[in-house]
Amino acid sequence: MKLTIENISKQYKDKIAVKGFSAELTEGVYALLGPNGAGKTTLMRMVADILKPTAGRILFNDKDISVMGDQYRDVLGYLPQEFGLYKSFTATRFLMYFASLKGLDKKEAKIRVQEVLQLVNLQGEEKRKLSTFSGGMKRRIGIAQALLNDPKVLIVDEPTAGLDPKERVRFRNLLSEIAADRIVVLSTHIVSDIEYIAKEVLLMKEGELIQHNTLESLLERINGRVWNVVVTKEELPTIQREYKIGNIQRNEKGIEIRIIHDTKPFPNALQVPASLEDVYLYFFHEEVRDNV
Repeated sequence: MKLTIENISKQYKDKIAVKGFSAELTEGVYALLGPNGAGKTTLMRMVADILKPTAGRILFNDKDISVMGDQYRDVLGYLPQEFGLYKSFTATRFLMYFASLKGLDKKEAKIRVQEVLQLVNLQGEEKRKLSTFSGGMKRRIGIAQALLNDPKVLIVDEPTAGLDPKERVRFRNLLSEIAADRIVVLSTHIVSDIEYIAKEVLLMKEGELIQHNTLESLLERINGRVWNVVVTKEELPTIQREYKIGNIQRNEKGIEIRIIHDTKPFPNALQVPASLEDVYLYFFHEEVRDNV
């Protein structure tokens, strides 16, 4: 199974939202990481065949998705960042409605609804109205509707935005579990959401793919560029202006800071292992401000 993105671009009048993006994806979780406004949502909507590229094409198993039409939608599951709910519906009624939209017959839909409710750990909540669901439960009902047709390609855009840490861990573990025989594309700007589940990471900035690699390779890319150093309160403002700063921690030694820099910033700086958060800061220190 293969999803191929071939040099796609999307332009809105005088603004290029996505530019020359290419990647080849197989089974597993692929994390699309970048600051707000980097073009992630525009890219995801093109992969979900909601937006048409200005240039380039997207292939599923070597077939153009724009030609496949319903054949592609039959293997596609999509959870957008903003997912509307019919709050007066119960969980079962909501999922049965979406099952009918996806073309499942009533008998098949009843079985599948129970399966996805169990998969997202909402069994026992079938008769509750969605208006009573917590934020985490609403995101889980969202992923349940995306899984109704047992998709081979699952697109999830900022799925953990607004969730508490416990719900975020549960949600990303769910994505990891279901990715064994699917292509899962997860868009986020929350680094910890992908650190333990991503097969590969795609870094996107100003509409372009700037890195596509395994987490291990990305960490190796900035190996030797992360430093810890203790500074005084008086030194801190100047250092913050001149360097990319990660953590700042006050302790009995003074103010211990984490600096991402190509060379040793101070004689007393100690080299430390890099994290994915350091990778993010290294590539995205200047964040894009216009949302797309």
